[in-house]
Amino acid sequence: MDPKLLFCLPQGDELFNPLNTMFIQMACILVFSQLFYLLLKPCGQAGPVAQILAGIVLSPVLLSRIPTVKEFFLQTKAADYYSFFSFALRTSFMFLIGLEVDLHFMRRNFKKAATIAISSFVACGLLSIAFLWLLVPLFKAKDDHLTFFMILLVTLSNTASPVVVRSIADWKLNTSEIGRLTISCALLIELTNVVLYNVVIAFVGPGSKIRDLFLFIFGTGVLILLNRFLAPWLPKRNPKEKYLSKAETLVFFILLLILAITIESYDVNSSVSVFTIGIMFPRQGKAHRTLIQRLSYPIHEFVLPVYFGYIGFRFSIIALTNRDYLGILILVILTMLGKFLGVISACLYLKIPKKYWLFLPTILSVKGHVGLLLLDANIEQKRWWTTTIHDVVVAALVITTLISGVLASFMLKAREKDFAHEKTSLESHDTNDELRLLSCVYGVRHARGAISLVSSLSGSSGVSKPFTSLLMHLVPLPKKRKSDLLYHEHDEDGNVNGDDEFGTNEGLEINDSIDSFAKDSKILMHQVKLVTQMVNMHEEICNATEDLRVSIVFLPFHKHQRIDGKTTNDGEAFRQMNRNVLRHAPCSIGIFVDRNITGFQQPHGFESVQHVAALFFGGPDDREALALCKWLANNTLIHLTIIQFISEDSKAETPVGSAATLENNEVLLEVLGRNQTEEETDRSFLEDFYNKYVTTGQVGFIEKHVSNGPHTLTILREIGEMYTLFVVGKSRGDCPMTVRMKDWEECPELGTVGDFLASSLDVNALAPLVSGRSEVNNPRAATVNPKTAKERDGTFVPREAMIGQQAPPITSACLSIVVAEFLTLVGNNSIIYTAVKLKPILAQKKEPSLFARKGSERNIAFLLLLRVSNSQPQSFFC
Repeated sequence: MDPKLLFCLPQGDELFNPLNTMFIQMACILVFSQLFYLLLKPCGQAGPVAQILAGIVLSPVLLSRIPTVKEFFLQTKAADYYSFFSFALRTSFMFLIGLEVDLHFMRRNFKKAATIAISSFVACGLLSIAFLWLLVPLFKAKDDHLTFFMILLVTLSNTASPVVVRSIADWKLNTSEIGRLTISCALLIELTNVVLYNVVIAFVGPGSKIRDLFLFIFGTGVLILLNRFLAPWLPKRNPKEKYLSKAETLVFFILLLILAITIESYDVNSSVSVFTIGIMFPRQGKAHRTLIQRLSYPIHEFVLPVYFGYIGFRFSIIALTNRDYLGILILVILTMLGKFLGVISACLYLKIPKKYWLFLPTILSVKGHVGLLLLDANIEQKRWWTTTIHDVVVAALVITTLISGVLASFMLKAREKDFAHEKTSLESHDTNDELRLLSCVYGVRHARGAISLVSSLSGSSGVSKPFTSLLMHLVPLPKKRKSDLLYHEHDEDGNVNGDDEFGTNEGLEINDSIDSFAKDSKILMHQVKLVTQMVNMHEEICNATEDLRVSIVFLPFHKHQRIDGKTTNDGEAFRQMNRNVLRHAPCSIGIFVDRNITGFQQPHGFESVQHVAALFFGGPDDREALALCKWLANNTLIHLTIIQFISEDSKAETPVGSAATLENNEVLLEVLGRNQTEEETDRSFLEDFYNKYVTTGQVGFIEKHVSNGPHTLTILREIGEMYTLFVVGKSRGDCPMTVRMKDWEECPELGTVGDFLASSLDVNALAPLVSGRSEVNNPRAATVNPKTAKERDGTFVPREAMIGQQAPPITSACLSIVVAEFLTLVGNNSIIYTAVKLKPILAQKKEPSLFARKGSERNIAFLLLLRVSNSQPQSFFC
């Protein structure tokens, strides 16, 4: 590329370049793109589709066919300046994509993304070879088949990562597993195509560029090292400022432009270098936060819409013939076919769920970035490359992108449940899956407690569990704003408008705390700022939990302890906000009560082991609290103890594993009430936790037998000073172990036990949890007793869990058939909840049967009896 064009210098006798034409085009693209976006948004279409359509409206196909518009928009000298602005826009958004990409996710899923990218590339390459005999005479490329094949391969296999990133963000999938996997695949495919593009240019262009490539790699490495020095040094110049100054921000961008211009002047694409510099930029600290804050809005709202509109603006099919239309159709079909074959094959190999098999290849078929680079390359030296072939390739790229974007949006709208967030409860959450946690804070006092909690849940430094922590700074917006300063009286770097002027001092201290924690622990905490009125804050938090796809949210308690030991109420509005979030949140909620005294501290940076206790009474909320402890158990600096409270009045459970089997394989099934079903669930969950963590020595286990509420309070007082953190569920229904404890309850949102622990001065920190699932009205405490368990092969297996182990396989099959038949008869709306128990059947059988069926042992007969009675358990025979 000519350096004069890069700097838009006048050529010849021209005194001015046609920048005014280009700026008016940009303005028109922005206006039309916003109009199309408003029209297509109800249909679920993403922004790039609307912006490409806006470019097509201004292209020579529609408005530019008018002589006056054509004379103004399509000037002969203006095309040279488009290349410079295209380069500037491309450099800015590729750098931002590198800054925003989820690096930890790409490392964990690099194998998946690389497999999909390679499979897609191979499939498109095979199709290019298979149809080369048809396309060479069609495009009359008889001189150089190798160059034509490489250009065809780039055209078919490339994926426009900016279009994918922007579309995924508009569909709010950028925090989901499939959305981030799609972005990773698009980036790998595009970087591979950029390398192939440079190879094509090396074949076409004169001279050897091997020496230049090594020089550019060296320059990229030098700039990466320079950024690693400047990123921590520049914030030290003004430590009291929340962001870097505009001049300091410009330093990074000027260095980036110098390197990119140098690379582009040698006809080598700089996208790989720019993206590498962005992805290798230090993620923690003020510099990264400033670049994200300064670049995100202009690039997403101005640069990318103009760039996508420019893709549609180049669409021109006026001079094409029927032969050329056939070529466009073949290119579009081959592109879609290659992506579908390659991506679906990779999904089959990687065992990706089938619900994503159609969405992935569809969205990865979008074009625009590398394709435009190839079209702008200096390949006029090939005689077969004509303006007609140029228009055919552009039309194929635009049509493929529009078709892929529209199809992908309709797939999302038709199968919305398949892409919805499912991990809203920790009880069914595996520790090998990513845990996304959101901590809400009002100030630095809450932030320090949230950092300690994140440090505990993230595990030890040597244990690599997928974990993403987000911190939301809540800034209550006053109803009226009054300012006596005029516009020009504000400071140079201050935000006159926007939300950043609220909570600035607290935000600065929160940033310093997070940066210090990230430096010590190498754990990144992504920050989100929420500025709204207090009455609407719970709605914004609930919406954020859905957009961020978090599994649990921690809220700050509305009271705090002063230095003198007295408790101060921050305000009834904060308490009401917590209640509203508890009532409407779609995921699990925890209220973190932190004393801010010498108690619970962040494990990272401290060698002392901290003692944490989880109190288990029974119910869905206690199971959720116990599920959270699975992440605490992975931290070697946390000594976790599970304390199970057992009611002394509970009846002994009937042994289940001792079921006898008759010669005719008959077993008795017992249908229990709702409370008994809840007990079975508690017992099963506690058994699984015991087998996995207690028997291995990671977690301690203690039983406390209590008779009533006062007895429970006595035990809680005894253990109050023994632990630095208590984890407990909120609601447990009419539990006999907490009877009469509600008489002095002050904060019902914490639950009966949580309210007592929060009011006790001996407790350092508390985290009551509420399950993200619908609560059961009257759950009862579980009655599993680990002391009566049996040891089998070194694994804890309570006798109540040995269902079906004494019976032959055919009895288990019969059991499954009966359960399925019974659920079909009862229906989903029945108030009867079932739990299956095996019991020996006596010889004398007095109950009549509803129906019977006889057969061989394989086609085992079963008899089913259903009695409607509220006093005794229902029984039916098989």
